[in-house]
Amino acid sequence: MHDVFEAVARQFGVLGEPARLRILHVLGDQEHCVNDILQHTGLAQANASRHLGVLYRAGVVGRRREGTQVFYRVADPLYVELCRAMTSHGPARDGVLHAIRDSMRRLLDGQLSPRPAQPAGASPNPPANEKEEASV
Repeated sequence: MHDVFEAVARQFGVLGEPARLRILHVLGDQEHCVNDILQHTGLAQANASRHLGVLYRAGVVGRRREGTQVFYRVADPLYVELCRAMTSHGPARDGVLHAIRDSMRRLLDGQLSPRPAQPAGASPNPPANEKEEASV
């Protein structure tokens, strides 16, 4: 049970940074290249790359390379819905919060399993993709 709470706390920790929330806001329902993310968030390239790396390692965003550009997208729409719910009022917020409570209940009852934590230094990408963040 303790591991479940740790996993959930890590996910909320990832979302607990304003720059990462701005990135998620830009990504919304469609993918964007890094240059678009920089333009819309006002973040410096090194700062954006660091935050995108954190979001990617946590499984919040996915990425793909096309030529020299890297495109990011939200991996699960629940992250966008959660952010929208926290900034809105009324039925939409209540619906998302109900879904989160339901998922937490199922997680705690053992019906869902949390994302396994990545070991320090581990990368979910093949070695050829490890250069992506440096070339963004």
